[in-house]
Amino acid sequence: MIRHLAALASAFVALWSSTDAALACACCSNRGARYVAVEPLDDVRRVQIERMAFAEEAFLAEGAADNFPDLGTRLQLVVTQTGKEMVFAFHDQADRRTILTLAIPDTISIFEVDPFGDEKDEGLGPVLYKEWQLTADAQAAGALRRLVESGPRVTLIFHGRGRGCTEATHFTDWSLQIRGQAGSLTLYGALTSAR
Repeated sequence: MIRHLAALASAFVALWSSTDAALACACCSNRGARYVAVEPLDDVRRVQIERMAFAEEAFLAEGAADNFPDLGTRLQLVVTQTGKEMVFAFHDQADRRTILTLAIPDTISIFEVDPFGDEKDEGLGPVLYKEWQLTADAQAAGALRRLVESGPRVTLIFHGRGRGCTEATHFTDWSLQIRGQAGSLTLYGALTSAR
């Protein structure tokens, strides 16, 4: 009886340790990994996006200021999110205000790649470079109005790094790309919700 219980305990310990190892590696990544896809924007990713917090400062990408002098190159930013849209409220040092409202799309573009390099993987695989992209229609008031009115779709990109599982704290930066007949520009900034 004791021998039978010892064997059962030994089997349980072996099963527990192998299950623990499997769970620990559910978020591992692989050397040479590359994943590019457009997927439905599910509730899991929506929650992660809602957890992202934007820094209070945004910047206009170099060169764009020549075409949009009314926007300024360094802007104060407040972002509010609802289930259906994200509102970017910018204002510059002259207190000129610009608002861009991005509709939340039904799909999300996912990009993950092993950047290679010398970084050690610590047994969990390499840290991947990641992007989540939301492309949708937008409305604008202020300096961006003429650009958005020309019919472009706007792309919000979250930039980050992490292994196999992805969460809000992996994303460190964002960029907003607007391209249309009236011109194009990129705004960018940091995410304070990053680790």
